[in-house]
Amino acid sequence: MKMKISLDAYKGTLHRYYIVGCAVRDSTSLGFMVVRWYTDEEVEEEEREGYDPRLREKRLVTFYTDLQPTSQWGATDLEGWNYSTIAGSQKPKGQLIAAELDDKIYVIGSGDRYYDMSFLDEGSPVRGGVSRLKRIKDHVYVCGSLRSVAKMIGKNEWLSYSHLIPKQPDQTYGGFNDIDGFEDNDIYAVGGKGDVFRFDGINWHQIEFPSNIRLTNVCCGGDGNVYISGTGGVTFIGRNNKWTKISEGNLNIGFKDMVWFGDRVWCTNDYGVWTIHKNKVKPADLPGEIAVCAGYLSVADGVMLLGGLGGAAFMQNGKWENIYLRNEMEDLADEQSA
Repeated sequence: MKMKISLDAYKGTLHRYYIVGCAVRDSTSLGFMVVRWYTDEEVEEEEREGYDPRLREKRLVTFYTDLQPTSQWGATDLEGWNYSTIAGSQKPKGQLIAAELDDKIYVIGSGDRYYDMSFLDEGSPVRGGVSRLKRIKDHVYVCGSLRSVAKMIGKNEWLSYSHLIPKQPDQTYGGFNDIDGFEDNDIYAVGGKGDVFRFDGINWHQIEFPSNIRLTNVCCGGDGNVYISGTGGVTFIGRNNKWTKISEGNLNIGFKDMVWFGDRVWCTNDYGVWTIHKNKVKPADLPGEIAVCAGYLSVADGVMLLGGLGGAAFMQNGKWENIYLRNEMEDLADEQSA
C-alpha cells in the first residue's frame, strides 16, 4: 500500500515510536504525539534503574499535506514529558498545542515555536494536573484535576474558569477528564464519579447526572445532543438534566476519544473504532488497513484523523486515506539498516 511518508522521512520522525495522541489544526496541518517503543531489554533496564516509564522519550510530529514530500514531516523532542495531550487551534492563531500532565505546554505554528511554562506560576488556571486539550469552535481549552478549566487566548495567556467551579469534596477521581462544547457559551466538562458541569457563558452549573461511574469522554454532537461515556464504554445521550443510557459498554477499556464527524459520533480506543448513530453504538465498518490505526481521534476543517499503535489515517470528503502503517514502515526501516 502506498504511504504518505517516505522511508527517509519515517526514519527521521517516527521510527521506533508509536502514536499516543493526534490533532488536526486545519485540513493541511496534522500533528501526532508519539512515544518511543522500548524493547524488552530496555524495559528490564528501566526496572533495574528505577526509571519512571511515564517519562519515556516523546516527540511532537507534524505532517503538512500541502508541502513538497521532502518538507512535509518534522519532529520536536519533548524531554521529560509525562502523560501528554494534543489539540489544534485556529484562534488566536493556527497552531498545534501539546500539554503535559505536569503543566508543560509546547506550541508550534503560524511562525511561533515556544514552550509555555505559565501553568507552573502562582495563580495557574490549572489547579492540578492537565487531563485534556480540546478545540471548541476555534480556541483550545484545557481541563484537569480539581475541576480545572481554562481557554487559550494568547501567547502564554489563558483565561481561567477554575475559580468559578467549586472543587469537588471527593478528590479521589481527580476532577475533569474531558471537555467539549457547542459554542463558547455552551460547554460541558466531565470527570470524577458522574461529575458533569455545564457553562452557559456566565456561570458553571452542576448537572444532575444519572450515574456515578467514572466519566472519561464528552462529545457535543452536530445533532444537538451531548454524548458522555465512562468506564467500559458505558454511554449516555442527553442535554442539561435529561439523560438516557444508550450503551452498557462491556468493553475491556473505555473510549479514549469521542468526536462528531459527518452525521454521527465516532469513538475509539486501542482495540477498535465505533460509531453512534440514531442512539445505536456499533463497531465501525472500516477497511483493515484503517482499523489497525485505532487509538485516538481528532476532527477539524472537514478532516477526521485517526492514529494509534498501528499507524495513522484520515477521512476527508467521505474517503479514508492511509498516512502510514507502522509495522510495514518498521520492517522497511529495519531491512534498510540490516
